[in-house]
Amino acid sequence: MQQVAGKQRFWWRAQEAPTPEPKAVQTFDVPKTISTVSRPASRRSEMTLKIPRGERRVRRSRRATRRWLRYSFSMGALLAASGAAALMLPLNRATFVNVSHAVAENVTALTIAAGFGINQVNVTGQHFASDNDIYDAIDLTNVRTFAAFDSEAALKRIERIPWIDKAQITRVFPGTLDIVVRERTPAIVWTRGNETYLVDATGRVLGPMPVASTWALPRVVGEGATDEATPMLAALRQYPDIEKQYAYGERIAERRWRIVLKSGTMIDLGADREIEGMQEIAGSAAAAPALKGKPMIIDVRTPGRIAMRAADGKPAQTAALESSAGPPLTVSSR
Repeated sequence: MQQVAGKQRFWWRAQEAPTPEPKAVQTFDVPKTISTVSRPASRRSEMTLKIPRGERRVRRSRRATRRWLRYSFSMGALLAASGAAALMLPLNRATFVNVSHAVAENVTALTIAAGFGINQVNVTGQHFASDNDIYDAIDLTNVRTFAAFDSEAALKRIERIPWIDKAQITRVFPGTLDIVVRERTPAIVWTRGNETYLVDATGRVLGPMPVASTWALPRVVGEGATDEATPMLAALRQYPDIEKQYAYGERIAERRWRIVLKSGTMIDLGADREIEGMQEIAGSAAAAPALKGKPMIIDVRTPGRIAMRAADGKPAQTAALESSAGPPLTVSSR
């Protein structure tokens, strides 16, 4: 060894390895029988191929396979039992209904206990509609929770009540329903047989007329009068002299109108000729006395012609029928 003084640099270089010379390739014969030589256990372990744990292929044990088979069999048996029960239930409908009812009652009780029950209902704007009709439309007998309450369907049922025009439903927490309704306005009084009803301008029958009613409304009589009363009354308002004497309108054969005046005089109007017929009467000076005098029958069903006769069957005086201001008049004793 050579001692190196302090602060003295040195370099060491390995000797270059000699270039290997090519060797001649030797060939040899493989023996037909190869003798196996047993290696020690330690040697075998060193030569065993080692695979990382994360890359190993999991091999299912027999115990896990049996467990999986038992689980599959159990699930199959459960599904088969469920299918059999579903097929058997319709055979015993009474039992199925009872079970369903009991389940529904329990669900309703739990929903009410959770704070979703309907405890109070307030109705405002209602004067003539029946309270029972409104409560029946809400269907509180079958619907006692907000979870089962269908507000849209309830609104439609409430607005089908004859007196109700519009309705609004609001929920007030925790368990109150506020219902505001707007009722329809009666426009005419309709007599059908021995019954009298209130009807609005659209022809909707609202209900029986109260006995102590103070409604001062025009009256109509006969089948089909409710649907055609509005146009007839609109035409009547254009002729105040006739309107002042109006007692009621009678629908004849559901085709035309007969206006009955307070004096007992009757005006037969043609089908869909209400305005034209009243205009002919108002423009005839000879027909004007018949509106206030003795009961007469004034027939204006034929355009341009007024036929008059006494209501008691006697002929009217011809002198009262002459007029140059209106259409020609004819007298009939029929």
